[in-house]
Order: sequence, then C-alpha cells, then structure tokens
Amino acid sequence: MSIFLLEGLRRSLESRIEADAQAARGVDALGNPSSNRGPVLAKSGPATTVTFSGTVIRDGSRFALRETAGVLYTLDSTGRAWPFEGEDVRVTGHFDSATKLLHVDEIEGMAS
Repeated sequence: MSIFLLEGLRRSLESRIEADAQAARGVDALGNPSSNRGPVLAKSGPATTVTFSGTVIRDGSRFALRETAGVLYTLDSTGRAWPFEGEDVRVTGHFDSATKLLHVDEIEGMAS
C-alpha cells in the first residue's frame, strides 16, 4: 500500500511543478495564454547570467532565494531547489526582469 501512496505523492508533486512552470510561462493547463496575468511584458534583451548567494526558502508553493542583503528572488526550478530548503547555497542562472524570476542553471550548497 505504501507504494501506491508514494506514487500518488509523486504525481501530485509533478502536477504542481508543471502548473508552476506553466504559470511562469503565462499559459493555462491547455497551453493558451493566461488571461488573468495582465499584459505580457516583452523582454528588452537576453537575460544576464548572475550568481547569488543566500538561503533557499519556501515562498508559498514555490521556492525563493533570500540573498544575504535580504533581497528575495523567486526561483523557477522547484525540483532543483527543494533539496536545499533552509540551506545556504550559491545559485547561478539568468534573472528575467520581465517576469521577476531567477532561472536556475546551477545550484550548489555552500560549505559550512
């Protein structure tokens, strides 16, 4: 019976991750543009590669990086971030100022 519970949990998490990814892309479950997100902002140019240090925290159903200075950056990769919840990390990625998301290329724990 525990195998069935674990499988159900895995499917639930995958569904939430996919829903979060679709919301970040501004589309609904059918792939149509989401009408409740307001106007779609165009990117002014390519995202810049950045590296931040801070602590991974849960921000609702998503994860965020709280930088040492207290600035909060929403992370686009729940799957990569959750193993580091509550830990100090270094995140390398691309910050998209139009969507205010930090797209994670690499996340690594910092030695204590």
